[in-house]
Amino acid sequence: MKIIWASCIVLGATLGCSSTNKLSEVDATTESRSPQLTKNYTMGINSYSDGDANYTGLYNTFEYRATLLNSAVHKLVLNQQAKSYLWDEEKLSKEDEKNQKKMADFTEIFLSFYTPERKNDNLTDAKSIWRVYLDVGGRRYTGKVKRDRSLLAEIQALFPYHTRWNTAYRVSFPIPTATVDTQNSQVTITGPLGTKTVNFSAMPQTM
Repeated sequence: MKIIWASCIVLGATLGCSSTNKLSEVDATTESRSPQLTKNYTMGINSYSDGDANYTGLYNTFEYRATLLNSAVHKLVLNQQAKSYLWDEEKLSKEDEKNQKKMADFTEIFLSFYTPERKNDNLTDAKSIWRVYLDVGGRRYTGKVKRDRSLLAEIQALFPYHTRWNTAYRVSFPIPTATVDTQNSQVTITGPLGTKTVNFSAMPQTM
């Protein structure tokens, strides 16, 4: 999977930046953010995460990284939350039940998004300049975007590549997660500033 991940620090005026950091370099800086993170968890999340960036000349117009919340990732995230908050079996069971009900109707992605122009970071606006699509099984689904209002520490404990310079979103698509589990899929972010698509593989079939 092609990974292009850049973090930009905006001081005063809005600046563009470019970077070609490799995933291994990102991982090296994220594991220290939370003592709860493990290498296996980070590798599991990265297996279903990908990102890209769009450039005009040497300046990036937007960049993002997304995690497909398939059944495997939902399980990883749930267990990570249980570990962080010391859930007992009853609490874990209730949260798992909530997840199963949601997954029966929708597929969700976590989206970490950045654009140098703050006014263009408007994915949840009624007149947003962006559209988010999920392509699977020859059909295209339009995403419903909402902000993830969790604290930065909470988000990074689940998606360690996310930074304070990016905006966290959750995007849901009207297709059951079990359907997406078994097929390759694509997530596309598009708008007047450009179009970028990332690919996700189907979950391995168990015997």
